[in-house]
Amino acid sequence: MMKELPTTKANRKWSYIYAYNLKTLRDIFVYCSKKGEIAEKQLYADMARNIIPPPKTPWINKKVKRKERLRLEYIHAVEYLGLVKREKGIIRPNLDDFNVEKKTIIKSNKNRCFKEATLSSDLKQKEKWALANIIFNYERARDYLFWFLNFRKYKNADSFNLNDFKKKGKPIFLSGKSVATQRGSNTLKRGADNKVYKIPYDYIRLVNYVFPNWFKEMGLIDKVTIFPEFSNDKNLWRMFYPVKISDEDFLNKNISKLLMDSFLKNANKKSIWLPYLIYVITLKYGCSIKAIKLAVEKAYKEDYEHFYLERTSLSLMKRRYQYENSYLKVDGFFRSNLTITKGANNDG
Repeated sequence: MMKELPTTKANRKWSYIYAYNLKTLRDIFVYCSKKGEIAEKQLYADMARNIIPPPKTPWINKKVKRKERLRLEYIHAVEYLGLVKREKGIIRPNLDDFNVEKKTIIKSNKNRCFKEATLSSDLKQKEKWALANIIFNYERARDYLFWFLNFRKYKNADSFNLNDFKKKGKPIFLSGKSVATQRGSNTLKRGADNKVYKIPYDYIRLVNYVFPNWFKEMGLIDKVTIFPEFSNDKNLWRMFYPVKISDEDFLNKNISKLLMDSFLKNANKKSIWLPYLIYVITLKYGCSIKAIKLAVEKAYKEDYEHFYLERTSLSLMKRRYQYENSYLKVDGFFRSNLTITKGANNDG
């Protein structure tokens, strides 16, 4: 019988958060902080007018029965995470704990102007740090990060910190197949022990959608698609892994040598499919996909004789759209393969 992943017992009710967009949570907190205090009804009204930028879907969705559901989810989320507190219909910023982190977020947004049709701004690095500390206190999020670790060394979700996660975390794998239930995959394979576990039912949406979005936005994890073309079991997988090195530190490496050492061991020339290249480099270095793409593009532009990015046609991309995020787009063309030719200056 398949084991179920371990979880932490919550001390509060309604401990599951289904607010997918981290920037929107930040925006609600900042907006309430700028107001000082705001009536709950007024906050709902301001959200309906898009004074606070909505996530991907509009705040008011006329196609669903409960039109207010999305606003409820996000207000619940900022309250449960301790960003705001609600008393007698009044919502105020909550600075009772994580004071430094919350003031960092407020200070980072001191010049924000909230008005209709304004897009949400990207998270600054300081905000990512602050939100990571705050969200690590959320038991469900801590459970999720715990599943990346060795259960023999770390006994429960209270036995590690974010630094342990970055240094010792191993990838986790979710099925890449679409699921009819829309909740997502109900099983998870752990790189730490190579075993498949059952995801607790109430965690399925969190694990498939919420936490990958949050922790990717904070730069703590990234996602690689493992296609059947190079998957060990010929299945489609989504691999989530801890980011162990900053983009800057990775890009400061000798990229030419790194690529040749990784792919030209017993050959003078080789064409590597970019989805596979990304997979190999992430496993070896724990860097972000963004950093890998920047490094490959840089190698191509600086030394195209030895690092050539092959074009793929737009008509082919339309038939194989699932590869789009794993390919590069350089000079207006999608690039599917990197051809590496030995002879570049790859001395370390």
